[in-house]
Amino acid sequence: MPPERLVYDATVESMFSRALKPRLTTRLKARVKEAGIDLDAKLKPSYPRDVWQRAMRIVVEELYLGVPEERAWFELGERLVASLGETVLGSATLGIVKLLGPKRALERMSQTFRHANNYNHSKLEEVGPGRFQLWVNEVGVSPHFIAGTVFATLKIAGAADPRVEIAAFDGHECTYAISF
Repeated sequence: MPPERLVYDATVESMFSRALKPRLTTRLKARVKEAGIDLDAKLKPSYPRDVWQRAMRIVVEELYLGVPEERAWFELGERLVASLGETVLGSATLGIVKLLGPKRALERMSQTFRHANNYNHSKLEEVGPGRFQLWVNEVGVSPHFIAGTVFATLKIAGAADPRVEIAAFDGHECTYAISF
């Protein structure tokens, strides 16, 4: 039996205690608690992927009313990466990303994913100068969330005008066309 798919507390903390903190309402916190994450208690070391996904769907419902769903997920991905800089480990990681540059940051995406959960991995293929395809095995609720995280990572790594587009998506796996 494969191991349970888990999202680590650092990811949950970055999203809720940092990226979304100013926007957390009593209603949102209550709904997220019903989904399985009590934001008023000490966070558990990890949460089942399904709990994380339910909580994130609630965030989109509550905070992005009237925003196109793809844009909402993309922005959440960007916010997650930006909020990592507010933690000691995340700040160090983002400092390394700046030193690596865009191409090497992409090459390390599988390692980056391992800091967030125990199930994501990726493969990168260079298809031309400044052009790549990034395959990710499991994108969760929306492929646009991962697109947002990759976009934000590329910006931090120094890419002036990154583009991250969905080239193929089967409901789980996604291939992104990336250029910068």
